[in-house]
Amino acid sequence: MSIKKIVITEGIYENKELRLLVSFDENDIPLDIINLDNTKIGTVCTATVEKVLSNIDSCICKLSIGEKGFIETKKLLPEYFIVRHSEKKKVCQEDQFYVVITQDKKGSKPFSCSFVKKLVNENENNGFINHYVNEYAASDYEIVTDLPEILESNLNVRVYEDDSYSLWNLYDFTKILNNITSKVCHLKNGGNIVIEPTEALTVIDVNTSKNHGKANAFDTNKQAIDEIIRQIRLRSISGIIVIDLLKVSKEEEQELIRYFKDNSSEDVSNIAVHGFTHLGLLEITRSRIFSSVF
Repeated sequence: MSIKKIVITEGIYENKELRLLVSFDENDIPLDIINLDNTKIGTVCTATVEKVLSNIDSCICKLSIGEKGFIETKKLLPEYFIVRHSEKKKVCQEDQFYVVITQDKKGSKPFSCSFVKKLVNENENNGFINHYVNEYAASDYEIVTDLPEILESNLNVRVYEDDSYSLWNLYDFTKILNNITSKVCHLKNGGNIVIEPTEALTVIDVNTSKNHGKANAFDTNKQAIDEIIRQIRLRSISGIIVIDLLKVSKEEEQELIRYFKDNSSEDVSNIAVHGFTHLGLLEITRSRIFSSVF
């Protein structure tokens, strides 16, 4: 599922103006959907240390964009600090340095950051796009866009110039957004999965639906896992995810765990499969990178 194509355009969805980046694999299947007005990833800014967290070897910083940032002390290179208050300590309160945001925050949590040796003159609109291409795109990627600010970048960009049919409609972004905002996703064999986000975790239920009594439970679970892997990436779901698969034998449960691990390995986020609970629920966790579209 390597990223071969990146489409960047703007349009209106449910009366909201959106600037979206949608990446596709070699089969034109969407992989990531990013709201360019929501994400701060790729932004380079000045960080001023507010608190040194010695117990976890990290720092909380105030960023020049007016937000909080989090960075591990081991990532810091004091010789490149803008301001340094002690030669004996690696980092102190009020030390200053440059960072790049590498992970969007969730709620009141700070942005995760990486150290930058020197300031780079990033175009604010393209900071994320440059970061995304460098981190995740295949070497033979292509960007298709009709936005002037993207055309001015030094990336591999192809301009879309058909005024009679918008780029948004050509790739049916409305249908893609309808898909990721629906609770129910249908499977090829007639089953479905129901996705229920809560404050603490996301619950996913697998159903045979109209194919009840006809479908093989193990095969339906494999189809459901394929769709779950796709949906949690498209929707930028992170944290604890609990999946209620169809009941199978203990041996088949172990096969499903292996299947989930093997097929989720190409996700841009880290997915950990923790196994089945005593109630027969599959527990996984997914690290957070991108903020959700809405």
